[in-house]
Amino acid sequence: MYGGAAGGGKTFVSIAGLIILAKVFPGSKWHIVRKSLPTLKRTSIPSFLKLCPKRFIRSYNQTDQIVTFTNGSQIVFFPENFFQDPNLTRFDGLETNGFLIEEGQEIQKKTLEKCKLRAGRHIIPGLKVQPKPTIIVTCNPSNNWTKKDVHDPFIEGTLSDEIFYLRATMADNPSLPEDYLKGLENVDDITKAIFIEGSWDVVDVERPFVYSFNRKKTVFKGLEIDPTEPINLSFDFNVDPITCVAGQSYEDKIRIFKEFRLRNSNIYELCEAIKVEFGDQYFVVTGDAAGSARSAMVQGSLNYYQIIQQELDLTTSQFKVPTFNPSVKNSRVLTNSICQNHKDFLIDSSCQYLIEDLETVEATETGDINKTKDARKSHLLDCIRYYLWTFHNNFISIR
Repeated sequence: MYGGAAGGGKTFVSIAGLIILAKVFPGSKWHIVRKSLPTLKRTSIPSFLKLCPKRFIRSYNQTDQIVTFTNGSQIVFFPENFFQDPNLTRFDGLETNGFLIEEGQEIQKKTLEKCKLRAGRHIIPGLKVQPKPTIIVTCNPSNNWTKKDVHDPFIEGTLSDEIFYLRATMADNPSLPEDYLKGLENVDDITKAIFIEGSWDVVDVERPFVYSFNRKKTVFKGLEIDPTEPINLSFDFNVDPITCVAGQSYEDKIRIFKEFRLRNSNIYELCEAIKVEFGDQYFVVTGDAAGSARSAMVQGSLNYYQIIQQELDLTTSQFKVPTFNPSVKNSRVLTNSICQNHKDFLIDSSCQYLIEDLETVEATETGDINKTKDARKSHLLDCIRYYLWTFHNNFISIR
């Protein structure tokens, strides 16, 4: 992965690398992936045509977007088209030696996994040494899989040996005109940090719900559980995913050290995951008030909280579930006040989906949570809202 600032030459370097591979391995096949065909035609294809020596190109089929070289190798411009094909069935059956994923921050993690399955499936007849399956990714800083799976492990020194990561800055590209660079002095701070300085610590959200959250202040690696204190569990019940956060609140400390986010699962499996994680601990339970309603009955006559009580072997005194949920407006004020002013509020760095919600979930114009932009988000934000409202609603006076 080659990731960071815009203008560093990521696209030219990566496409040039693919052309070299096509030349070194006659008869090889490579795919260049971007979000859509119009985007490919506007960006990657012109860059390729500018770079590739014309004498090396035998033909260019613009209907199928296949470039065939004089040595029989091919490069295919291949749009992701995720929203038209969410199961990515068009990747099934692809025979290729490798991929260049352009602007990985725009591409689904699911697409990367498909590319892993297909890279190396093209066997070149008669060639003793086949090219190694290769995936090249270019990207700008973004709070998605490129950050979680590559950039952050690189910074922490835990990146797999099978992945090479090169950080990009504008200084890598000496051909940028001076007038262009001078004109960048007037861009806004967020654009400058992401696209010019290549910073991965800036989140570009137009209307953040938790506008006071500060990763540097709040996120801590390796929080420890105090075995003498109860573990508080805060649940949010969704068909997919079902979620819970676990923390402790004592001596003016707030510690959130574990998140649970189970896809295609149920409350029984979530309770089992909690038991496996914590063993025989004393729990106090809160969460979505709707879990107590008759409409929340999920098996026989049991609702979610009755199942939690049964599965975790709890007494009724271990539940602090409100009769109705706090208003989004009031819980937003409380959450932001704690993020900004509480002197000892920490979240473990392993709670990546919770941190992502706190950084990226947006508010509507009326102050509600915007759940329309990304259906997989905001559920852990709900868990922390319920947690703070149950155990820390006296932090400020809300009327």
